Amino acid sequence: MRERAIVPASEPPRQLFVVVECGSISMRMRLAPVAFGERFAAENGRYGILPIELIGDRDDDSLAPAFHVFRQLEKERVASDGATLEGIFDAWGEGLASRGLDLRLERRSFYGAPLPPNSRGLDGGRTSLRPWDIELTAIEAELRRAVKLDRLPPAYVDEIRANVLRRGLLVDVVSPSEPTPDGAVTMIVARDRPTLSTACELERALLVRGGAQVVNDASAKMGELLGYPSCCTARFSRVLEHNDTNLAWALLPARGEPVSPITQWLQPGLALLSHSPCALSCAASLDLGGRLLDAIDDKEPGLAERWRGVATRVQVVDRYGNRVAVAVEGSLDSPREIEAAELLGSGGSDPDAVDRVQGLVGRELCANSEGVWVADTDWYAAYVADHRDRPPA
Repeated sequence: MRERAIVPASEPPRQLFVVVECGSISMRMRLAPVAFGERFAAENGRYGILPIELIGDRDDDSLAPAFHVFRQLEKERVASDGATLEGIFDAWGEGLASRGLDLRLERRSFYGAPLPPNSRGLDGGRTSLRPWDIELTAIEAELRRAVKLDRLPPAYVDEIRANVLRRGLLVDVVSPSEPTPDGAVTMIVARDRPTLSTACELERALLVRGGAQVVNDASAKMGELLGYPSCCTARFSRVLEHNDTNLAWALLPARGEPVSPITQWLQPGLALLSHSPCALSCAASLDLGGRLLDAIDDKEPGLAERWRGVATRVQVVDRYGNRVAVAVEGSLDSPREIEAAELLGSGGSDPDAVDRVQGLVGRELCANSEGVWVADTDWYAAYVADHRDRPPA
């Protein structure tokens, strides 16, 4: 194997996924350089920590010392030019041990900027093979009792309301208790009045953000109404911040065997499902997404095959915030020539996004458990989901 094909032209920044444990309670966290404008729960010198997922009682405060201990690490060990992630991990572990907490390393990963905003409700991005009315198709096909359109700009409300009513469905709008700067609202659609009323009541409870148990109960009931698998709702409730970035770090695995594109959610323009599956191999999510894809193809013949052509690829968000579908053949255990690369959306900060992505074609894609990169360039991606396991036609 040629050395140039397995070494990035420049070293990507890295982060550590760690687990803090105290008895039956544990918390998955990230230890990363303070960069990309990301806000950390605790910082010390050039490094910070962010909680990802809590396993156990959310109201148990036995893990709270993890943040205090990190802040109190000796400044010279954290801020010096020679400080490494591994060295900080060791120092933090020593401090936690003195407080009766354990720290273990889960994995290393490339570190990338927070994911660019997306809206699965309306516009998937530059390239979208996700019908704008996929939510309504799901409810019409009786795959779901209700659907929820989040972060809906006010300009779309009247048009969507009229479309919903033409289909014989019911709709209501729930506004946040504290208006957002853009005036975005949530629209709930259902087939019957009792379901609509219950869903709106639950959404209002979730927007208030009461105690942990109240939120968990409301999330579970809302997930059931929306047709989400119970395993996915339970995992979602354990994730501590429900933004796209934290969900990606919590739910996307380190590189493994390719999985079906049915559970693809990293690229909003290709997402069939309205929820983030508890795992990309989740059987209940695969079943729901497969039936929805059939319903979409019945309504618009040929769309499913076009969707498969782009979705059955390695899906990434690169260091520039570009959403890219990369076509390669064969195992990523060794470098593979990139046969095609589709720019699905841009983070807006890369004026050369089109040329950059087109320039990937013909180069070698390299991968390990930390992420993917292209040999002899500074291009890499920390957010990766290999969806090349083709679903049945």
